[in-house]
Amino acid sequence: MQVQNTTVLKLQVVADVICPWCFIGKRSLDKAIAMLAEQGIDVELEWIPFELNPNLPPDGMDRRTFRSVRFGSWENAQAMDARAVAAGRPLGAVFNYDKQTRTSHTLAAHALLRLAWKEGGSLLQTRLVESMFAAYFTEGRDVSDHGVLETLAGSVGMAAQAVDRSTSLQGEVREREAAVQKAGVSSVPSYFMNDKPFFSGSQDPQGYVRLLTEAAAAQR
Repeated sequence: MQVQNTTVLKLQVVADVICPWCFIGKRSLDKAIAMLAEQGIDVELEWIPFELNPNLPPDGMDRRTFRSVRFGSWENAQAMDARAVAAGRPLGAVFNYDKQTRTSHTLAAHALLRLAWKEGGSLLQTRLVESMFAAYFTEGRDVSDHGVLETLAGSVGMAAQAVDRSTSLQGEVREREAAVQKAGVSSVPSYFMNDKPFFSGSQDPQGYVRLLTEAAAAQR
């Protein structure tokens, strides 16, 4: 039996864990990665930090207050929420906005994700980002809360005191953010391949398959 050669793509996802379209994009990308694996294309993910609201207080803010100001009214914010709910439903991205009371500050979450990358590589970091998306959007938990973050870290197999260990990486988070912004990223999700800008915006599964198949062909 002929063994199919495998092409490994290193895809970097610039995202924030409180970005609904990043959650939707991940669910769609998960489906695409499964399809690509059947074609002999493996995709290794690295999650690159981007803070949508870097000037929030460290413990976040009341969600209704923040979004009413940010989007002009609570009604406008609810309309945006409804679009995310509808887009996420067929992909398995579950939004329970009725459970959310806080808009989280995400610097600590991003620092923990950098630690996961350093301690466990792509698989650990991706498990952690998945747990953060689900915690925030589906369960309504505050991912600026260090206790919540510590629980999520433990749930994916990180050693105790992970949040404390990650604090020193907050400077690196800000450096990575500045680098992608300098490269032209102004919205998320955005994607890099081998540290070079690739494309922006969440895709449907077939969109990801097409773009990544083309990248694999160019790499062979």
